[in-house]
Amino acid sequence: MTMAARSGPATCAGPDEAAVYAALDRVIDPELDESLLKLEFIDGVHIEGDCVTVGLRLPTFWCAPNFAYMMARDTRDRLLEVAGVHRARVTLKDHFASDEITAGVTEGRPFEEVFPGDAEGNLDGLRQLFRRKAFTMRQERFVRLLLDAGLSSEEVVGLRLGDVDFVDNGDDLLLEISGARRLLPGGAALARVYLARRQELGLDCEASTPLVTDSRGSPVPAADLVDSLRGARRQRVSMEFNTSLCRGLLTTRYGASGPERSTDHPASTRTC
Repeated sequence: MTMAARSGPATCAGPDEAAVYAALDRVIDPELDESLLKLEFIDGVHIEGDCVTVGLRLPTFWCAPNFAYMMARDTRDRLLEVAGVHRARVTLKDHFASDEITAGVTEGRPFEEVFPGDAEGNLDGLRQLFRRKAFTMRQERFVRLLLDAGLSSEEVVGLRLGDVDFVDNGDDLLLEISGARRLLPGGAALARVYLARRQELGLDCEASTPLVTDSRGSPVPAADLVDSLRGARRQRVSMEFNTSLCRGLLTTRYGASGPERSTDHPASTRTC
């Protein structure tokens, strides 16, 4: 981080930089279900008083404008949730609709107003579609973990949300199975993301709710679990392939990140 020169004990006003990056890490590419920070789509952060400006770059010049708009708008929305941020600007770089998207998002205008002729004018339906895909992909990963740990299909579908617990907010997962507690080392990360996707999709999150359901909240019978996973695996492989493709295209377009550039903390400046 580059800091402006200053004398004496004075400190910078405005938001905490760590909080800004934490907010950016919560912005997800809707098609890939990965953080924009981890994908390296965030290209520079500038904090000036209560205003944060973020650069956004995408793998190609022709990325769909509805996807680009969704990511830019989500970035601005998350930044404005940070304490001390009263203004946020997201600048989309090297895109055929950079000017329109940057201006529209900065002004808080809906996508359909900025692109009135686009067939996918309303982003809400598109967002829900991608939430279902993300839920399916994350559930497949989590259920595979449970099966690989030795749980039977009957035990997996018999689990309730209240049977899932975490060890001191660490990496390990605790499950309540038939009255006994079972530790799954390293299972917490997959469980947390899956549970978050359930909530984002609007599914029931009560403790008595089955842990494994379809994307509409209906329980999956044990006899159907393997077939359900087979279909979900195809969805996961497709999303993972698209993620690898986007990473490759981004590297081809902008070059690989060097050791001086962290994927969690892209180049940033601050003006006090």
